[in-house]
Amino acid sequence: AKICKKYVIFVRIMLMKKALKISLLLLAACMLLTSCASKYKKISVSDFEVESILPTSLRSCTVNVAVNINNPAPAFKVKEIEATVKRGGEVFGLVTADPVAIDGKSERTYHLPLQAQLAEGIGVIQLLTIYKSFNPEEFTLDLKARANVAGNIGKDIDYKDVPLTKFLKK
Repeated sequence: AKICKKYVIFVRIMLMKKALKISLLLLAACMLLTSCASKYKKISVSDFEVESILPTSLRSCTVNVAVNINNPAPAFKVKEIEATVKRGGEVFGLVTADPVAIDGKSERTYHLPLQAQLAEGIGVIQLLTIYKSFNPEEFTLDLKARANVAGNIGKDIDYKDVPLTKFLKK
């Protein structure tokens, strides 16, 4: 009976050690995930410049932009990039982009082609009139994208009514 009690005590001690190890591993994993998440919040865009605009039809064009991104976090991929351009609250055009891989722990300028298309009801004459007296303060963007860290692990990004002036060089 004494041997049995010692064995039970030994097993309990071993189980407590194992539970403590698992708890410490879970705590370390949570701390690691939390520290990575805070780094993703520090990603910044320091420069955005329109390099060229190439018409592809009367209602669409390719806009080549240069975006300088400072990423202190691990690498990730941005896909399903879509933006709705609004003028005075009315839809003016739609913009899409191909997926882009953002390098980890780096600051780099990315050259991206954006596909832009005028919304229904917006004509070439209206576009030329706006171009003549362009005021970026009249425009806002609704942005949607998905940022993936690994495989399908990621986060949906959704911004509404972002002023266009936030993206243009001053």
